[in-house]
Amino acid sequence: MTGGEQVGGIGPRERRWLFFFLVVATAYVSLLLAETLLNFLSGFGQIILILFLAWLLAFVMSPVARSIERRLSLSQSPSVGLAYLLALVGLGIVLFTAGGAISQQLTAATDEFPRTVVRIEQTLGDYQAALGLNRAQIDFVELFHSAQDQFGKLFTAIFDQAEAIAGATLNTLGSLFLILILSLYMLMDRDRILGKVNRVVPRRYNDELQILERSVARAFGGFLRAQIILAFVQAVLVAVVGTIFGIPYLFLVGLPSTLAMLIPFFGPPLALLPPVLAAWIYTPDTFIISTVILVGVQTVVVNWLQPRLMRGALGMHPILVLVGLLVGAQVAGVWGALFGIPIIAVANVFLSLLLLGEVPNAALPDREQLSDVGEGTMVRVAKAQVSDETHPHIHVRRSLRPDGEEQFEMVVDEPGGEP
Repeated sequence: MTGGEQVGGIGPRERRWLFFFLVVATAYVSLLLAETLLNFLSGFGQIILILFLAWLLAFVMSPVARSIERRLSLSQSPSVGLAYLLALVGLGIVLFTAGGAISQQLTAATDEFPRTVVRIEQTLGDYQAALGLNRAQIDFVELFHSAQDQFGKLFTAIFDQAEAIAGATLNTLGSLFLILILSLYMLMDRDRILGKVNRVVPRRYNDELQILERSVARAFGGFLRAQIILAFVQAVLVAVVGTIFGIPYLFLVGLPSTLAMLIPFFGPPLALLPPVLAAWIYTPDTFIISTVILVGVQTVVVNWLQPRLMRGALGMHPILVLVGLLVGAQVAGVWGALFGIPIIAVANVFLSLLLLGEVPNAALPDREQLSDVGEGTMVRVAKAQVSDETHPHIHVRRSLRPDGEEQFEMVVDEPGGEP
């Protein structure tokens, strides 16, 4: 039979078209199934979010607990309890101090608001005169009053919904308490939980499971560490520049700037808006130099420090970072935008392993990592495993130790003997 002959009445061209339509139909059905699954899971979105945040908190607290366990020679449960106690005390001190300062500065800013409005009007009038624009062409002061009216309507609408906001706040506090309790149990039983997962997954997928565990640890660990350090650097930058140039209300200015820095990709430019705006309003004489310092230092931090901090997060191409941000925001809103990047990083590792047979060097076990290449360098891997569970002369016996860990015993048949 030659290549051009028909098989079962179907020629080569028809077979190609049939294969094409099968591929398209499979992709279409897969998308429909994925959409159905997402719609089903959306009904459990709040529960999934609570579990995810609890796991994330346990992941963040794990190094602290391990450090306490190692330094004080305590067992696992007391170490975890002490770690959470210290974290709660530290958080309480920070919230008490920051809350008092913010409340005091908010009261002062409200009392000074009429004088601030006059100062802004004078500054805008000076800009308009310097640019040689008359009020018939454009009126900066009138534009400011329009924006002020819009903000006033917004704040009025917010105050009208005070009861709903109070209810949402109580629900949030309840969710935070539940997240705290769940993360505490997750961290105390982490070894048992991981042991059960390892026993459920077939042994032939042990390598993939190890890569998944390391990828998740590296991706989320590197991402969280980088974002927290960047936010801390931004807070210090705003505090130092504000103190040097006399910018008032630094807690009110620094808090939104620090929180904005936690947002990946779009966070740095947003973090500049509060200090730059405060410098323009309250210290116009030094506005240019303070803005130059803020922009210059943050540019160095983002372009020099951030790549080094993210090196342990299984580094991705900037396009994938933007895709992770947009897809996460579309699927899960603000939380998706925050954590879409490490999730995409883990997915990227497994797609590279599946399609190319490569993984980042950092995803390999410590004993298998290459010392002469970077952590983000893609390394080709080959899996060679003896099927000891099905080999006719090799038998594996599994049992559980008293502590719940699984143990294996391998028995090899003697030549000419019975198993």
